[in-house]
Amino acid sequence: MGNISLAAISRVILLTILFITAPRLPAYATPEYSGRTGQGCMTCHLSDEGGGKLTTKGLEFAASGYTWPPEGGYRVLGPIRKSVRLGIGLFHIVASFVWFGAILYVHILLRPGYASRGLPKAEVALGLTSMITVGLTGALLTISRIKSPDVLFMSHWGNVLLIKMFLYLIMISSALFTILFVGPKLKRGSVKASIPQNNVFDPVTLSAFDGKNSAPAYVACKGKVYDVSLLKLWKNGVHMKHLAGSDLTEAIAKSPHGEGKLETLNVVGTYDSALKPQKTFAQKAFYFIAYMNLFLVFVVLFVIAYWRWGL
Repeated sequence: MGNISLAAISRVILLTILFITAPRLPAYATPEYSGRTGQGCMTCHLSDEGGGKLTTKGLEFAASGYTWPPEGGYRVLGPIRKSVRLGIGLFHIVASFVWFGAILYVHILLRPGYASRGLPKAEVALGLTSMITVGLTGALLTISRIKSPDVLFMSHWGNVLLIKMFLYLIMISSALFTILFVGPKLKRGSVKASIPQNNVFDPVTLSAFDGKNSAPAYVACKGKVYDVSLLKLWKNGVHMKHLAGSDLTEAIAKSPHGEGKLETLNVVGTYDSALKPQKTFAQKAFYFIAYMNLFLVFVVLFVIAYWRWGL
């Protein structure tokens, strides 16, 4: 996960640098803005032909997300403050990318079962850091755009921003609830890794051998349980999107190496799938919050796209 995030972050930083260093084109008046506002070119531009430098009203119009009339509720920044805001915006984008990327990686590739027996410390630290950074930089960016909170309630641009802020509060509140309340219960309710006396594993006992917290990594295939702890590809109990402590009969049948790879492994027992483990309340709550946040990620991305290109 770390490699994927670093590579992606590097691409974002490179694109941002190219954007910053690219030559700036002069602003041009467009019939769209004139038709939308009912104003002439000189309302926003110093030149009567349109284009070029903007008047104070033109700067406020641009700062408002092209909402007319801007009504003076938007800040007009000088070159230095704009550069500072650009830097803050870069941190905001990178932190959002890391946060959303972590959610997509865990919930789509690894599935919530990856953390249903306890929250991994690395993912918790990464999530909290990125969420706090998004909140702080988002607040600073909002302050740099508007002079009065009234803009949030009196303009369509501000209404959409309010929706974005509300979704952020829902996501961070659910994350804190998971970390402070659900997470500890998941850990207390987890099954300890202990080989049954008759060497017959069921879904509950097998799930404890997930390769985490010094526990061995076992997988089941066609009624047998294999020890994959010594395989480098099963480090920390994860191989591709497959998890140790589960029945991988179907997955192994579809894999390129098939069952041949298992013949070199130690068989530690047999597997009986008849007993279906019941999810605890904490596990149900975790699954609900996990998929809710995954859904909210796409909602937030849609709101951002609409806010940026739909208004």
